[in-house]
Amino acid sequence: MVGLGLRLWGINFGLPALYRPDEDVTVGRAMGILHGIVDPHFADWPHLYFYLAAAWLAPFHLLGLVSDQASAYLGVRVLDAILGSLTVLVVFEFGRHAYGRLAGFLAAAALTVAFLHVRDSHFAMLDIPLGLAITVGLYVAYRTMTMSGVRPLLLNGVSLGIATSLKYNGAFVFAGIAAAQVLRSRAERSAWLPLAVRLVLIAAVGVGTLAVTSPFLVLDPAVTTHSLGYIFQHLATTSAPAIGYVELAIGLWFGIDPVLVLMGMIGIGYAAFRRQPADWILLTFMLIYFLVIGAGGSVFFRYADPLIPALLLLGGRALADLVRHGVNPAFRRAVLAAVIILVLTPPLVHDVRYDLLIQQTDTRTLAYDWLAQHIPPGARTAVPYLAGPAHDQAMVASGKHSHGATDPSVAAFLDNRLETQYMIRELTLNDLQLTSLDSFRAYGIRYIVVGYETPGTGCRPDSPLERALLAEGPPVASFSPTAGCPVSVFDPIDAYYVPLAGYGGWIRPGPPIRIYQLRD
Repeated sequence: MVGLGLRLWGINFGLPALYRPDEDVTVGRAMGILHGIVDPHFADWPHLYFYLAAAWLAPFHLLGLVSDQASAYLGVRVLDAILGSLTVLVVFEFGRHAYGRLAGFLAAAALTVAFLHVRDSHFAMLDIPLGLAITVGLYVAYRTMTMSGVRPLLLNGVSLGIATSLKYNGAFVFAGIAAAQVLRSRAERSAWLPLAVRLVLIAAVGVGTLAVTSPFLVLDPAVTTHSLGYIFQHLATTSAPAIGYVELAIGLWFGIDPVLVLMGMIGIGYAAFRRQPADWILLTFMLIYFLVIGAGGSVFFRYADPLIPALLLLGGRALADLVRHGVNPAFRRAVLAAVIILVLTPPLVHDVRYDLLIQQTDTRTLAYDWLAQHIPPGARTAVPYLAGPAHDQAMVASGKHSHGATDPSVAAFLDNRLETQYMIRELTLNDLQLTSLDSFRAYGIRYIVVGYETPGTGCRPDSPLERALLAEGPPVASFSPTAGCPVSVFDPIDAYYVPLAGYGGWIRPGPPIRIYQLRD
């Protein structure tokens, strides 16, 4: 219940504006399925979560509770929060069966407050459902080690297929499944099926489950082929000055807080020493996942989400064994209380600060309100891309997706992505390097909105274009998310303008935004 509360707190952030990139992919496809468009026409991600989200929204849609865009986004976010909280229960069950009740409790308590898991449970995205599916898959692999017959093959294959059908990197749960099967083969004197055959059958069931739960990956092969090519190109392209291993390490260090990372690292070392069956399963999955995903050149911090439950399971087990080896019961209780306070308090404080911050009005909403009041219809404006779904004049005229805005300039800024037929010019990264304002005047632009796409930048005017604008006069409006210029940690390739760590001086979410008016 604590985990669910932390994940639901502030979950309506930004709405009706959409300030979490990629949520439009999940929710848009889910709503399309509700309206009869069962083929997502998209294969960068598999399709199972689109169907699950549509099934979740369907009864609320029938009751009239999901009647607009904002309510659909809120509904899928709530689903993610519930699935994130269910992961806490699965971690407890896994820990209880593998290492004992205390280990399960400590691991579940750590996951309850692990910041990156709490943060990403606020989003209508796939990473938290994927983490749940992978944790269930590893648990199934452990529990089926002692089963005989066809049942363990089916259970492992189905869990593999479901994890992969949520997101392609769910296939790495197969590493943990294979480790469990290897351990089983060593323990059996006479196996009814050879190890290689069992693994092939599990993989075949997984592929079949993937095909059934994401059928248009098979029925629309052209889209699937194109999307898979894009994924490999994306991972091979370096989008930030750091390789994936570094990004995953930073995401874990600041994402679940250093104290929990240290707990997990101690747990990894202890598991390598003890080498119990669950240790082999968890360590094999974590090693393969980290090595393969970390080899990518464009790795988001949220790619670390599936590692967190396994890491904290091992950490909780190490702490539990430390407590059990106390001299007497009173000493053990004192150690347990100290461990809980020292380990859980820092990430809990981190969670609360985040939940309080995201409830404040975003700088982009403030800028939208200013534009609505000051820019007349038909005025030409230069606006940067920051994140969100597309608008054009026809969308604005329909009133379906522009949140009530009637002016294309204002509607474009509200959701921030420019399409066609706009009376605005997109302010690109190349434009920020201009030293002359003549091209803007030639286009008839009266206002220039300056915002920097990379999170954590733009606290001060630091581009040639903005220096040229300042030479004509100060901005007519400024909206800053911070008091001063604090040093904070951001995912450099994720256009989400709330810091991962470093909350001192933060007042509200959003990028720094300054609006300039050109002289005639």
